[in-house]
Amino acid sequence: MTEVATWLMVAIAFISLVLTVLVPLLVSLFNAHKATAKELSDHKTHVAETYATKTDFDKLTDRMESRMKDGFETLERLLTTKSKE
Repeated sequence: MTEVATWLMVAIAFISLVLTVLVPLLVSLFNAHKATAKELSDHKTHVAETYATKTDFDKLTDRMESRMKDGFETLERLLTTKSKE
């Protein structure tokens, strides 16, 4: 009977040792995950506020293309009218 009690005490000591290491490790991992998730969320918010969306970029490039087209047409008209004179 004392041998069973001894092994039971060894098992309890081993489990408490493992829990002493695992519980703080799991808590620290959980906190690190939580902090990383918050940083990622903050970064996504920063990106959404700071950088242009695809729609904004498409509008900008369309405006630039139309301005360039108008400018080239004006330049072409000026060159063709001067060459006829």
